[in-house]
Formats: sequence, structure tokens, C-alpha cells
Amino acid sequence: MVFSKFIKEITILSPIMLALSLVTGLFYYNFIKREYRLLLVYIGICLISDIISRIVAVIYGNNLILIVIFSFFELLFFSIYYQLAFFKRKIWVYTLITTIALIYIAWEIVDLWNVPPSEFQSYSRVISGFFIIAIAINYLFEKIEEKQKQSSLIKLNYAFIIFYSLHLIFFLPINFLINVPSSIKFYFWSANLLLIVTFYVYLGREIWRNGLTQKRLHSGL
Repeated sequence: MVFSKFIKEITILSPIMLALSLVTGLFYYNFIKREYRLLLVYIGICLISDIISRIVAVIYGNNLILIVIFSFFELLFFSIYYQLAFFKRKIWVYTLITTIALIYIAWEIVDLWNVPPSEFQSYSRVISGFFIIAIAINYLFEKIEEKQKQSSLIKLNYAFIIFYSLHLIFFLPINFLINVPSSIKFYFWSANLLLIVTFYVYLGREIWRNGLTQKRLHSGL
């Protein structure tokens, strides 16, 4: 099918944008704010996961388990990231919830390791995304109560809420999208790809803007 081949080809945009964002962040590393430095770890995780998933798909013809593995590291990153860059204090309830969720995801990795694609049904991606949305909304309410003006952190927080809220729509019916014998699923995956690439472009753009601004201020321009 021509459309499915086209979608498969343009998936290369994802690692390209991640690589560009990572290079940009490393170039401006000494100038960008702490939250963007930490964000480079997330971008690195996404890039490595993308590359490994492509290799696994070529070798084994099935890389669905990588979705679960990525969810583990994604949840681990954001639980630490928010406490370091956003809340800047230890919130024990998040630590407890994260620990329970990570244990479940680890169990799911073992349970789904040899499951055929037709029977694959993972809840880890949903759990990870839901937790990120919950903690992001909690941070937003906290800043609203403090009547804090718009900042780079708040804008970044909005981006996480929007991205993961939309992303959940695609992963809730993942088993259906894998097995449905219809071209409809390719439209879903193409929309998901567009969402992901747009998100990566936004992150790269924000890192670049922050680095450029901080560099100018540092240079006295």
C-alpha cells in the first residue's frame, strides 16, 4: 500500500528531530537553564529508544515490547525531572506512586516479552502518560494558586499536558490498531507521528531559543 509505505518512510523525521535537538542542547549546554539541561536526558532516551526499536524491528520483525520498556524509563525520568526542575522538593506521594507503577511496568515487560503482536495489549504507556499528565496538572494548579506569571517552566508544562493527553488517545486502543485489517490504522499512526514530531520540534525550538537568549545575555549583547 502506497500510503503505508509513505508513513514508514517519514518516520525518519522522529530521530532526525531528536538528534537535532540533542546537538542544539549540547552546543548551548553552558548557557541553557537547568530544566533544559535535564530535558536533554529525556531527548537522549527517546533517541536511543527510537534507534533500538528500528534495529529490533529489522532483526525480529516485532518491536512492540520496546513500547513498554520506553514507558519504564519515561516514567522514571519524569518523576525525577519534575521533582528537580519543577517542584524542587521531595514529594513522597509521587515517589510512592512512581515506585508502584514502575514495579507494574517491570512485571509487564516480563509478561509480554514473548507475546505475539496479535495478543499484545500494554497498559504501561497509558500508566506512564497518565502519571505525567497528573503531575503536570498538579504543578499547574500550584502555580495558579501562587498567581505566578507565565514562565518557561509553565509553558513547558503546558506542552507536556497537551502532548501526553493527545498521545493517550492513540495508545488506549493499541491492540485494536495492531490487529484491525484496515487502512484506518495507518491514518491513526500518521496522526500520532505528526504529534510526536511536532512535540520534538517544539522541544528543540525551546532549547535553541533559551540557549541563544542566555548566550546573548552572557555576552552582554
